[in-house]
Amino acid sequence: MIVDVAKKVIRLKVVYYGPSMSGKTTNLEKLSALNGLKLTKIDTKGDRTLVFDFSTKTVQVGDITVSFAIYTVPGQEIYKDIRLTVLKGVDGVVFVADAQEHRLGENIKFFSLLKEDLHKVGKRYEDVPVVIQYNKMDMPNALPFEVLEEKINKDKLPSVCAIAINGEGVVETFELLEGLLISKLERIIG
Repeated sequence: MIVDVAKKVIRLKVVYYGPSMSGKTTNLEKLSALNGLKLTKIDTKGDRTLVFDFSTKTVQVGDITVSFAIYTVPGQEIYKDIRLTVLKGVDGVVFVADAQEHRLGENIKFFSLLKEDLHKVGKRYEDVPVVIQYNKMDMPNALPFEVLEEKINKDKLPSVCAIAINGEGVVETFELLEGLLISKLERIIG
């Protein structure tokens, strides 16, 4: 969180985190399109995020402007150092899980990795608001919501079902995290 008292602006960093090809970039593309935001894609090749994708969103909270810098991280193992770099200074996370049955193990591994990576960048998992999005719920082999909750969401975090390619659940996911972050802000500054 960066606070500019003179301008009454608070900057928050949100990171979309999850396995490769789970829909992080699709979420940011749809969120940007649905909210009229500018999306910047860095070093993409063959529709794969190699560095990160980036967008911003602002909202008013009283007389304070809250600006969200929204990033995605690459899911491929080879880019773990980039994931850590993008995660530095994070204020909130959307964990994008691929709901397909064959991806369950990878989702569980990546959620554990999120906890480790937050620790590596000096953040306590318990202190960072996280929303889980179960994406690709339209796929024929998608696991039921209850199974995904039982296997992935051991900490009973807020969660949303989505079909990001159609925009379903995309805005709801971000607004859920936005609400958690603004509530946290109001406790701090209120």
